[in-house]
Amino acid sequence: MPDARRVVVLEDDTINRFSTERILRREDYWLFVTEDAAAAVRVASVSAIDLVLVDLSLGRLEPVPQGQRRRGDAVFRGVPPSLTDGYAVLRPLHLDPASARFPVVTLKTDDLPVEPLPLCRFAVVEFLPRPWKAGGLVEGLNAIFRDAPRPAEAAGREAESVRAGSERGNGGSKPFGSTPVALRTALLVDPDDGERRALAEDLVQHGFSVLEATTGAEALRLAVARRPWLVLTELLLADESGLALCRKIRRHSLLRRTPVVFLSARDDCDTRYQALKAGADDYLAKPAPSREVRIRLELLLKRFAEIELGTEPGAGLRGAVELVGAPAVLQICHLNALTGVLIARRGSQAVRIAFRRGQVVSAIGPDHEGPLVVYDFIGWPHGQFEFDRGALVEGASVDADFNALLLEGCRRLDERRRGLPLEVSPPAETLLPAH
Repeated sequence: MPDARRVVVLEDDTINRFSTERILRREDYWLFVTEDAAAAVRVASVSAIDLVLVDLSLGRLEPVPQGQRRRGDAVFRGVPPSLTDGYAVLRPLHLDPASARFPVVTLKTDDLPVEPLPLCRFAVVEFLPRPWKAGGLVEGLNAIFRDAPRPAEAAGREAESVRAGSERGNGGSKPFGSTPVALRTALLVDPDDGERRALAEDLVQHGFSVLEATTGAEALRLAVARRPWLVLTELLLADESGLALCRKIRRHSLLRRTPVVFLSARDDCDTRYQALKAGADDYLAKPAPSREVRIRLELLLKRFAEIELGTEPGAGLRGAVELVGAPAVLQICHLNALTGVLIARRGSQAVRIAFRRGQVVSAIGPDHEGPLVVYDFIGWPHGQFEFDRGALVEGASVDADFNALLLEGCRRLDERRRGLPLEVSPPAETLLPAH
């Protein structure tokens, strides 16, 4: 029996606890046996536990509250009435998110500890009734391991699949394989140096450029100056809450479409609700396994990755402005050093913005030419766009640097939203928001 088969047994009947422990130790399982539900949750949340066996008579299984459910979770309808004695077999979802196709539960604890318990969600993958027949418990667990491989085995097969795909020239199964390298930039905001660095190192290994900040003010300055495509933030920052940072990002014209993900030690229904209300795209509780973090981030980045960059004349970049926001459309052209013409349409309006190696060289709109066309386009809330690599644009030349154009356009948009008169562009340092 592989020594990696790690099981927690939650059982308060002395005879049953002894019997189960004796059977499984004989099969060389690693065991943590307890009658304390809070202890079982702690061990399962921080250790690479394969399964948790919960005595059904304890009544510890609870459906996940509506506010804590995630998309795709299967709802727990209760223990089958025919089961009166035995174990519910649970798998921690933070180790194997794919198990969410099974009913998802949490464990009820009697007394609230001084330190709040981490929210640990489990999938009910099987029920094993008593009385055990000869080898019944072992046979049942073997079948579970055989039918639903352990996360470590699944990860090994995934890695092997990635290697095989690379050998065939197909990296589609590799994490972030569909995400253009130019879009792999993340800003990590966390006052805990160790946790921030660990996440940064994992993302760097997958081709990301990582920016780091410890405060909300520092994070906002970096976000405006460097424009990452993802922001991951802790809820508790030194100078303000992550909620305040998220709201400022959502109010800023340059950043408002940037995906924001909370990765926080706090995890309760109200906190998740407040984060989503502030504009967050996702919320992950610490400790979150790197595999789950990568899956969530890759799904968020698909909104950008689905904009394909073709190589033939007239092919490639096209989509809806509202999908990523007009500033992001311009940034994609810039970051990928495209040469050609971005054509955008909204109703009867159409603009043509010419790029050479990622820099704007000219622009034509329905009423004017030059930088004003770029500024107007940045304010479009919706429309359709496409990039024609073979087209040419006649019109007023645009000599301004791309970054200066983008920041000035966003400044003008913010001024219009506040109802303030437009002024001459301020010095560069005042382009940073002072929210």
